[in-house]
Amino acid sequence: MSNADAPRSTVLVTERLRVTTWRAGDLADLYRLQSDPLAMRHMNCGVENRAQAGARLEGYIREQNDLGWTKWRVEDGAGLAVGRAGFNLSDDGDKREVGYVLTPQVWGLGLATELVMALATWHRDHHQTGLSRHLFAYVFIENYPSRRVLEKAGFRLLEERVHRGRLHAYYRSDP
Repeated sequence: MSNADAPRSTVLVTERLRVTTWRAGDLADLYRLQSDPLAMRHMNCGVENRAQAGARLEGYIREQNDLGWTKWRVEDGAGLAVGRAGFNLSDDGDKREVGYVLTPQVWGLGLATELVMALATWHRDHHQTGLSRHLFAYVFIENYPSRRVLEKAGFRLLEERVHRGRLHAYYRSDP
């Protein structure tokens, strides 16, 4: 059985969302998200073409296999893909950073806060030796909706600094 046909594993469930592993056959879902200028306007990677989204999908599947975590597929109650969310390894390699992108169609419903709170719980429940017990996040300084999501999810502002040529706000959640 290829990864495209493999059963999807559920990572976590919230009241309104299900976070699952990716399959190779999910390229259309990920490309739809990664190519949406509105969804991607606050992401360092920016809008991606199909080949870039395909490489990202391969990377997510590889990370899941190698690390046991990645930025997973997010679906609504009907099973429709509405985003991606999970973790990446910090540039210094000693902490997890939470990140998410949801389709604009589901913005303003409180799903991002619900999702980040569930991911923070997953992080606490799946501590990895060698990584900080704290969970970190960073967002463009002007991305006030995501900053508010992090604050509602219990993150506190650590600093503001330039990262990849843009001013970002850095946050940390206590274990």
